[in-house]
Amino acid sequence: MKIALAVVLCALSPAALAASGYVKIISPQDGAIVNSADTLHVKYETKFAHMGDHVHLYIDGQDHETLRNLTIRTTQDIYSDGKWSVVSREMDGKKAAPQLAPGKHKICVGVVDKAHNPTGLEKCIEVTAQ
Repeated sequence: MKIALAVVLCALSPAALAASGYVKIISPQDGAIVNSADTLHVKYETKFAHMGDHVHLYIDGQDHETLRNLTIRTTQDIYSDGKWSVVSREMDGKKAAPQLAPGKHKICVGVVDKAHNPTGLEKCIEVTAQ
C-alpha cells in the first residue's frame, strides 16, 4: 500500500505534471528568416496541467507579454472537497510581437502559474530578422 501511495505522489509531482503537457510554436518556424519591417505573429498551442495558469511570450529573454484567456480549447475540471479544480487546460492563439531589429532573436512561449513562476513547460525558437 505504501509503495502504491508513493507512486501516486511521484506521479503528481510538478515535474511529472510538467512533463505531461506541451508547448508548440506553430509559426514562425525555428530558423525562419523574417522581415524586420513586418509585424511578427507568433502562433502557439499549449496543453498544461493544473499548476499552470496562463502563458507568457518572451523575446530575447526580455519582458514578457501575458497571453491569458486567448483561445481556451478545453478545460478539464474535477470536483473534490467541495470545490472545482482545473486538472488540465488547452490554449492556443496568435500574438503580434514587437518589431524585431535586424539580427538573430530568441522567441519563447512558456506556461506560468498565477504568480508568474515558470512551470517548466516552454518552447523556444530562433529567427533571423533582415
